[in-house]
Amino acid sequence: MPPFFARFLALLPLLLTPMLMPGCAIVDPHNMLSRQRTAVVIPDTPVPLVATDAWKKEALDYVWNTVNEKYYDPKFNGVDWRAVRIKYEPLLQAANSDDEYWELLDKMTGELKDSHTRVHSPKQVEQQRNNESHSLGLGFAEMANTLVLTNVHPESDAYWAGARIGMTIKTINGEPALALYRRLAFETRDSSTPWARVRGAVRKINAGDIDTSVSMTFVRADTHADGEITTTMKRRKFKTPPSFTKRVLPSGFGYIRFSGFVESLRGEVIEAIDSFKDTPGLIVDLRGNGGGSAAMSQALITKFLSDTQKPGRLLTRTGKPITLFFIKTMELEPELKGDKQKAYTKPLVILTNEASASASEMTAGMLQDLGRATIIGERSCGCLLAYLGYADVPGGGWLAYSEIGFVSKNGKRVEANGVMPDVTVQLTRDDYVLNRDRVLETAETFLRNKKPTDEKRANIATSDAISPSTPTANIK
Repeated sequence: MPPFFARFLALLPLLLTPMLMPGCAIVDPHNMLSRQRTAVVIPDTPVPLVATDAWKKEALDYVWNTVNEKYYDPKFNGVDWRAVRIKYEPLLQAANSDDEYWELLDKMTGELKDSHTRVHSPKQVEQQRNNESHSLGLGFAEMANTLVLTNVHPESDAYWAGARIGMTIKTINGEPALALYRRLAFETRDSSTPWARVRGAVRKINAGDIDTSVSMTFVRADTHADGEITTTMKRRKFKTPPSFTKRVLPSGFGYIRFSGFVESLRGEVIEAIDSFKDTPGLIVDLRGNGGGSAAMSQALITKFLSDTQKPGRLLTRTGKPITLFFIKTMELEPELKGDKQKAYTKPLVILTNEASASASEMTAGMLQDLGRATIIGERSCGCLLAYLGYADVPGGGWLAYSEIGFVSKNGKRVEANGVMPDVTVQLTRDDYVLNRDRVLETAETFLRNKKPTDEKRANIATSDAISPSTPTANIK
């Protein structure tokens, strides 16, 4: 390396520091390089808040001012943002603990009805850094006026007490479970859609400090005399690393599922699509995929396009593209360059549910609008905005705030609405009891019907057939 260039690199941080201070909006108007400055250290023994702690006021000021100045919509989704501060400031001053303070600060941002604008407490930050969760290890949802287990982690206390998918939760700490769940869903922070908001109730029941206990009564699906299980369980630490699955199904169709749009998975997902070039159809399962990298979403979309497309436009506070060092990093009308001869052009199905969010919705919605994919399953989260990175909050938390909105080329907005499936399939308790995935079954049937040979069509029972000419068919 030439000596001059080496000296220049050594001086570069000193030269850039004045320009990258939070007050500078010239070279880094979105503060992409200066958001996170310190690692968060969680003390072994939580320290209760003192009402006069200076950082409390600083945290409130930082969150409110940042949203006020940087939020993508100058009308704040029709919310009086000044009135929100007036409402929450006395509540935050009266908070009795760290947990209560951070929950209230997050609830304040929830007034915008935006799942992407949120505050994470120092505890939550640490869990995210470590790819872990502290919870009971349960997933559940309301179905037909009951609370049904949809997932039981095999290392959870609940699993070892006998709880299984398809059982219902009768009581939680002695309180009727469904009533508690509905009350918590009403009390939790608001979100982009009502069905996104209920996830807050699941978190309130499920998540908490390690070794804290919860008592539950589970009811089996059968009518056996010993049909109930009552147990006390502790919250434990569960690792949540990114996961990826690919395979050729017995039906011959390709299948891909991954937990989130994280850059560490991008190469595997792209390679999997290429490896399925000879399959007659492909299923991309985005159920439960909470999103992530927009760049990865765009890379995935281009794998299914031969030619360049403009799928929509971005919305920003200034009406200008995103820039860094005077260079455009995101155009207002981005072009997605197709993969030409390498593109997968055979029939494509994308599976979604109400937990498919953000980059999942971008992928599904754009490919649906371009006529390239058929969406099967449930309406998605309706949570499609974007932020450019977490920002440090005084006191050790993180703030995400929406800086980019999306409008499709047809003028549709997924935010607050969701991606509507072409074929709706709603799982029931019986499906979970039987361990039956009717969404995947429907996708395979649909792809079989897309194949031109009558021989394949003859192998499908009439009662199971999905006609491609009726894309709005409902299956319940």
